[in-house]
Amino acid sequence: MPAKATVVVGALGVLAASIAFVLGLIAGANNAMVSNPRSEPAPYCFEDPATDQFSQKHVQTKIVACQVMGMTKAEAISYIEAKKLSYRIASEDGESFALTEDYTDSRINLDILVGLVVGATAW
Repeated sequence: MPAKATVVVGALGVLAASIAFVLGLIAGANNAMVSNPRSEPAPYCFEDPATDQFSQKHVQTKIVACQVMGMTKAEAISYIEAKKLSYRIASEDGESFALTEDYTDSRINLDILVGLVVGATAW
């Protein structure tokens, strides 16, 4: 009988640890926040020297895409709109969205995580 009791106690311990782990993940995800988002454009963005650029507008759009990296979602959108460019949310908090395959040299695709721009591409 002591062997059965040991197995039951061990199984209950594993179950309790699993439940605590899942609850910790949920609580951590709900309380996640960025402590120091960028509020100004990134200063280290330069023109791409590649010769196969689509247009001069595309070169400028890529610079703006670089500049919004690290901004909050709202600040990035305001900055993009002030530059007279368009944007779309490609993914947010792990959920990817369907995107059209049309090309425009004045659109930026944003990847958002916890309200922060973690990816920005000009396509």
